[in-house]
Amino acid sequence: MVSFLFNEWLSETMPRHQLLQLPALFVLGIILGSRFSKDKVIDLSWSIAIFIFIMSSFVFWMLPHSIDVAAINAWFNRVMHINMLVAGFLLVPALRHALFEIKIIFLGMWAAMITAAGIALRVFDILLCSAFTIEQQKETGLWLIIIGTGLYAFTLFVFFSGLSRK
Repeated sequence: MVSFLFNEWLSETMPRHQLLQLPALFVLGIILGSRFSKDKVIDLSWSIAIFIFIMSSFVFWMLPHSIDVAAINAWFNRVMHINMLVAGFLLVPALRHALFEIKIIFLGMWAAMITAAGIALRVFDILLCSAFTIEQQKETGLWLIIIGTGLYAFTLFVFFSGLSRK
């Protein structure tokens, strides 16, 4: 697994841990999910449950205590790897048959969560994650704000282009 090979390097700084490792594992899960779940049909209630699982996973791995423990303990970091891979894997079949409105709500909530986490990391002048420095915390916060704002713009684009198709 790519992350296991570079795990030490990825866990050295907060931006690498939060901005490279988490998304890379999630994208690897998406790639696996698109390859192995082509014929899987998931009904609406299961799709919503999967979206809640994915959001909860990201919320959990953005909590300062979870970030610290994952950066310090290798076994907990492996749990993060597996969780993000599973979340990405499950996203593909859940998105295939979800209603357009559910997809938009999911994207919008994800954008809001990432932006809020970035704002929290950026504005607090206290160290929230003791495994990293305050400079790394502020840099990660700035990038999360940028990514969250970009994801919000993407959500608006998808929303308005989806409305024009109806």
